[in-house]
Parts: sequence; structure tokens; C-alpha cells
Amino acid sequence: MIPIRSGKKNKGRALIVEGGGMRGAFTGGALAAMTVHHPSRNFDLVVGVSSGSCAAAYYVTESSQSMVLMLANLNMWRYELTGSRLISFFNPLRGKTFLNQEYLVDHLFGNKYRLHREKLDEPGNVPFYIVVSNIETLKPEYIKASSSNIFTLLKASTSMPIATKGKRNLDGKTYTDGGVLDPLPVQAVIDAGYTDITVVLTNPRSYRSKAIGKLLSKLSYPFHGRLAKMLNSVHHVMHINAYEIINRPPRGVKIRIIDPDSASPARMITRSEKKLNATVDMGFEAAMKAFTGKMARTSGLFRRIFRIFRPQNV
Repeated sequence: MIPIRSGKKNKGRALIVEGGGMRGAFTGGALAAMTVHHPSRNFDLVVGVSSGSCAAAYYVTESSQSMVLMLANLNMWRYELTGSRLISFFNPLRGKTFLNQEYLVDHLFGNKYRLHREKLDEPGNVPFYIVVSNIETLKPEYIKASSSNIFTLLKASTSMPIATKGKRNLDGKTYTDGGVLDPLPVQAVIDAGYTDITVVLTNPRSYRSKAIGKLLSKLSYPFHGRLAKMLNSVHHVMHINAYEIINRPPRGVKIRIIDPDSASPARMITRSEKKLNATVDMGFEAAMKAFTGKMARTSGLFRRIFRIFRPQNV
């Protein structure tokens, strides 16, 4: 469960990072800017959902770093997830799922853009929780990330139905994508006592989710009828309620929203380099505006700088 706020040391400052498949490129850009201008030590709690947990994992394990290093690290979102590298309709012919989680987590996070997961165990590091959906109990769970469980936890949190096997085992339990049963855990964070909340969204704050069709819900979880019914009838209601809360916070709760000002070019399974780069730019600029009051102007100087750090082998 999300830790209850207690004591004077815990000031109740929380960050929630929404998921959304490849729309997570927005959170990648936003949290990259925040790493420099509002690092994770400014929060007492960070909670990630689905693809948002991927961006958040880097955010909580990187100390405030130079702009140069931050820009280089953004290459993962800009170039490594494009084309058929992460998502390919031919993957099943190679014995893989459409979305290759091993490439994402084991190769990119574990090696090429190494996640400093050992920092998750350091006493002074901000507690990082990832949302997963328990297939058996039909309840969301909020699990604290550690150096030993982070990779499996990320795979569980991003186990999108159809795109992956839709489930992952962790500590004897079976989990699926965290966004299925709690797409934006703002109420859970408020219930735990946090009153100064920042949310990074992958949709504009005015967005209202629509119901997922019955057929698609059944195809998503063909062997878990109750979960399929919840995906069809409950998921969009929970999402709408969460957006209502962040737009109209309860008395005594302050919520800062970082969101795209229009629908991002990237969608759930976008593979276009142009669209993913544009979405990263939107996130970067939105966070820069929120924390510095200035726009990044990526269409000019910043875009030229981004190209300098493009890896040569992608």
C-alpha cells in the first residue's frame, strides 16, 4: 500500500506519473526537464503507472545532473523505441510478444541506458511505488520498487493486454498493467495523507476517457471474465473520476498539473520517430514552463542540441 504520511519529516509532497503506452514519451520529456529543474528530492513520494513508471524509474534514480547528460539520456525515448525495435507485428513469428518487454527492460534499462537501480535502496532516496493490477483479487496494488524487484515490477506494470502476454508473476502473485484497475491513483495518494501533489499526465487535463468495448475487453483478458468486465465497465469511470479530482481538488489539497495542451502526436502504440520526438518535446516544454516559467523552444536551438546527442547505432 501507499505509505501513510506521518511525522514532521514527511511534508506530504507527492508526484504521480500517468501511463498511456507510447504517450509515455511525454512523461519522458517532462521528467527529464524536472531532473534538472525540480529533482526527485523535492518529493516525499513518487508513484508511477504503466509506461509512466518507466520514466519515473529514471527520475528517482538520477541526481540533479547536467543538461548535457539529461539530453543524452532522452535518446531512449527519441530513437530506441521507434520503428520495429520495441513494437513489431512480426515479433510473434520470432517467439516474442508484439511489444518486446525484454528489449525495453532488460536491454535498454539494464544495459544500454543503465538504470542505477541500486539507488532505490539508499535510505535518503525518495520512496518509489509502482501500480500493478492483481488479476486474482481484482484490486490495484502499490508496490515499493527496490534494486531486486524493479525490472520484474516494470514488466508487470507494463503488461499491456494483447501487446504482451498481459500478465507477469511477482512474489507468487499474478499481475497485469497497473492502469487497468487504477489508471491515475490520485485518490489513493490523497487517502494516504499527501496534500501537495504534482501529476504528470499523458492527456490534456480536459480529456475524458471513453468505455473500452466489450469485444476488445474480452480479447484483452479471455481467461479472466471478471477482469474483462471491469475493463469494459469500470476502467473509464475510474479514469474520469481521477481527472475530476485533479481539476477540482478537495479542500486542503493542492494539485499541480503538467499535461499536453493538446492531444500528443503519439498514441498507444505509435512507432513513428517524428511523432515520438514531437511528444517528447511537448513534455519537456510543459515541465520547463511549469518549473521555470520559460519555454524550452525546442523548435530552434534545443532541437539542434538534441540532434548532436543522437546515438550513431540506432
